[in-house]
Formats: sequence, structure tokens, C-alpha cells
Amino acid sequence: MNLVLLVEGAETEPRVYEAWLRHRLPALHRVANVADLTADGYVLVSGKGYPSCYRRIAGLLKDIDANPGRVQELWICIDSEEDTYEARYAEVHRAVQAELQGTRMAKTNPSLEIRIIIQHCCIETWFLGHDGFLRAGPQSPQLVDFKRFYDVSTDDPERMAKYPGYVTRASFHLAYLKAMLIERSHRYTKQRPGVVIEPSYFEALRARCARTGHLPSFRHLLAAFEATGDAGP
Repeated sequence: MNLVLLVEGAETEPRVYEAWLRHRLPALHRVANVADLTADGYVLVSGKGYPSCYRRIAGLLKDIDANPGRVQELWICIDSEEDTYEARYAEVHRAVQAELQGTRMAKTNPSLEIRIIIQHCCIETWFLGHDGFLRAGPQSPQLVDFKRFYDVSTDDPERMAKYPGYVTRASFHLAYLKAMLIERSHRYTKQRPGVVIEPSYFEALRARCARTGHLPSFRHLLAAFEATGDAGP
């Protein structure tokens, strides 16, 4: 099985998804281009942010079209940011369908599975789902206020609104994650995500999904792994 993975960001997502693929699909090896794929490989491409990631969709579909039968799975992983999950999914789906019209994909790659994975509202939202990291009694005043506003250890992080003073939900979710991790002696930056790429962190998110109805957008990623031969328990 060969996979092409387009992620929105240029820093965090490439590191995170590469680690997750290594953990859940260890048989796959990374190559640089679609033309380099043989068997059990993947190509990971950064979209360089939103909305420029849409231009990469067009390029990747052309590459896949030019290499008939070489790619079985295309995953497109994009933040919803301030949009609803449904609105951003529909936007990505329209972009994909518009680009497909200019290809011969129905003939050259009829079995290609295109999966749209929306990070609602951002990948840091998912990371907040590790319910073992938020202290029952936070020490920093900032984290005390954040937890009082919304307790991500008991309530679904994907439903968390914007804290007063923050311009976007995503910026607040990032600040909450940093505050939560630093109390456990971990630092998180876009360039060095740290502990969140560890297999145990992924498994904690997966366990929460199994135990609760939380992180519904993350479930789509889990389903994609399962559909493509996930080696995990």
C-alpha cells in the first residue's frame, strides 16, 4: 500500500504525522516524490499553511494521475480553525472535486481512496485530549483560569470556545496546551512539539476516543489508520 499525505502546516504536522505513521504503520517507508513510490511507501507533503495548501492538492493529484496505480491512499489533513467541522470539510471536498475534473483519475487510478481529515479546530486541540496531563490542581494562575473556563480533561476539547482576550480559538488552544504541558515539565513549540509525538501520547488520545465520545474529528484519522493496515493493538 502506498500513501500520499498532505498536511496543512510546515512545522508541527510533518513531525507529528511522520511519528504517528512510524508508530501505527511501521511497514511504510518515506520517499520524496510520488514517482519514487514502489511498495509500502509514503510521501508526506506540507501545504505551507492555509489557504496555500489548496494549491498543493492540485499538484499532488496531477502527480498521482501521472503515475497510474502507484498510490492507493491520499490523506488531506487540514485545520478547521474558526470554521465548523462541516464547513471546512465541504470546502476541502469542493477543492478536491474541482481539481479531479482536470485529471484522468477515474481511469488511471480508479481505486484511489481520498480521505479528508479535519483537525477541529487545530492539531493542538487534539493534543489537549490527553486527559492524564492536566493536573487536578494546576499551579500556575493562567492554567487555573483556563481549567476553570473549560476543563479539557473531562470535557471534549473540540467543543472548547475562545477564552477572552484571544483572537482565535486556535491561538487559545495552543496557549492552553503549552500551559498544561509545562506543568508536567514538557515544552511545546511548533518547531519542537516534544512529548506529543511519542507513541504513548497517541495511544492516550486513542484510548480517550474509545472511552468517550470526545475528539470526533480525531476518530477519522484513527479510521484511516485502521483502513490501511494499522499495526497497533
